[in-house]
Amino acid sequence: MGFGDRKADARARGILQEHFPDRDIVPVGIDTIASGGGGIHCATRDQPGEPAA
Repeated sequence: MGFGDRKADARARGILQEHFPDRDIVPVGIDTIASGGGGIHCATRDQPGEPAA
């Protein structure tokens, strides 16, 4: 998966791997999310935090 530009996809993956060397960089398809409006930002922005005390 990626954005369909192999050179740019490889570069982006390399940059992420440099910044997060202990993590696996796994491209995922988001066509279903993106076609529904809002895109990946809206689908991931409300990450759970610590419960309020």
